[in-house]
Amino acid sequence: MRSQDILVGPEWANVRSLYKASGFTDNELKKPLIAVVNSFNSICPGHTVLNQMTQKVKEGIYANGGTPLDFGTIGACDGIAMGHKGMKYVLPTREMIANDIEAMVEAHRLDGLVILGSCDKIIPGMILGALRVNLPTVFVNGGPALPGRMLENNPYGGEYIDHSIIQQSEGALKSGKISMEAFTWIENNAVPTIGSCAMLGTANTMACLAETMGLSLPGSATIPAVYSRRIQVAFETGEAVMDLVRKNVVVKDLLTREAIENAIRVNAAIGGSTNAVLHLLAIAREADIPLDIFELGAISDEIPHLVPMIPAGSATLLDFHEAGGVPQVIRAMKEKLNRKAMTVTGKSWEDVLKTHDLPERSIVKDLQSPVHERGGIAVLKGGLAPLGAVTKPSAIPDDALYFKGPARVYESEEDALIGIRNHEVKAGDVVVIRNEGPKGGPGMPEMYKAMKLLVGMNLGSGVCLITDGRFSGSNNGCFVGHICPEAMDDGPIAYLMDGDEIVVDVRGRNIEAPDVDFEERRKTYKRPPEKKVTGYLHQYRKNVLSASEGAAIPSK
Repeated sequence: MRSQDILVGPEWANVRSLYKASGFTDNELKKPLIAVVNSFNSICPGHTVLNQMTQKVKEGIYANGGTPLDFGTIGACDGIAMGHKGMKYVLPTREMIANDIEAMVEAHRLDGLVILGSCDKIIPGMILGALRVNLPTVFVNGGPALPGRMLENNPYGGEYIDHSIIQQSEGALKSGKISMEAFTWIENNAVPTIGSCAMLGTANTMACLAETMGLSLPGSATIPAVYSRRIQVAFETGEAVMDLVRKNVVVKDLLTREAIENAIRVNAAIGGSTNAVLHLLAIAREADIPLDIFELGAISDEIPHLVPMIPAGSATLLDFHEAGGVPQVIRAMKEKLNRKAMTVTGKSWEDVLKTHDLPERSIVKDLQSPVHERGGIAVLKGGLAPLGAVTKPSAIPDDALYFKGPARVYESEEDALIGIRNHEVKAGDVVVIRNEGPKGGPGMPEMYKAMKLLVGMNLGSGVCLITDGRFSGSNNGCFVGHICPEAMDDGPIAYLMDGDEIVVDVRGRNIEAPDVDFEERRKTYKRPPEKKVTGYLHQYRKNVLSASEGAAIPSK
């Protein structure tokens, strides 16, 4: 055990003394020391349950022969950071969390870790940190919120709603489709409990993909935050990490090429978040597994959409959980997956499915009768995005899968929100929001609000929004993000002008401005001055890679 290197012998008495000052005994210090990494805070509702879960994880570690040592990381809430300067910081927190874990675990020579998180950038940040230290690791999430219930005039078509309906409803309010009384009711009833947002946004997508990659206990990703089973799983997670320590199974033994390919396919099947593209590329890079964005796109193209969850359907995470969650999807598409990939249980997915009790499928379709023949993720390429762009076909209306229209260009998210709220955007337009990439933003903020406003104004298929920024996992409508190179990297998007014809062909995986000679325009077009930033965003801009490389900061 690494911890014993600094705990045994007279020369390490100073270390033992410091642990004893915190109340640890000699007997506890002879056992494996396990980091319990907790992103609890009282800001993010997805993390409210994590302190209670941390206690149960620690009890599970003690029960199975280890000594837990807990510490915290940050955990920003995308929803609260949405649509203002704060969103520039959210994606960069992913690397901050990875740095925290690496620094704490290596500084104290710990022997294994349990990582607890729930929301969008926290889960991949924790996985990146775990990969850097490469120890026995188990992940457990805090679980989704229960959905709100809306039986009349539900825009999703079912009986449940979630947080993402609020921004969409602002568009409906501004266009006179709903009253202020109805809008206030939605605000007060869309999120009835703690937990990560009840639809398939990035938070729940990444929890499901972590489970798919074998990093958490099978069936655990979708358990609601308020269920007692969530607390039981925390205890079992503590037990599980000790089994991995004894077997010396480290995170890179689980997070293999096969595991990442399984996650790409499951993401396509469930209609997962476009942000998963950034995170899976960054995770593969940290795990020393070659993977480029077009390869990811080709793998995604093999899989149709099997689970109609909001925003690509009317079902919620509660419905998905009751239908069997991730194991049910893996069973439904097992011929497309590598079932020999291992999980933290010590069993392969093939063996897990033999013993895992699953209900009869309801909302989870099979490969022969999918929700959509098109999958959850598509990678586009063309004159506007020679290094790739990302969209979510399962959340795009059928009549907007091919879109052609004149550009309406905005230099920032803030400008676009003002323009949309002032009704500058008309049906048929292609809204262009640029200078919002990893470097340009900096921080690659989400264009969530802009797209949700358009959907609420009944322009979800009447307008297409393209950007070098990114989107929320809860976005629907016609949209393309992650356009690379971004404007700040001298990408073609930097030289678009109002009125340029743009063609977005999702089925053909192509995005073009066919009549624009970008080389000629580079000679005469005057670009706006670069946004000045300080502090962490200054360092982030200097070091971050492009979105087509996962917006990662290289660690090696």
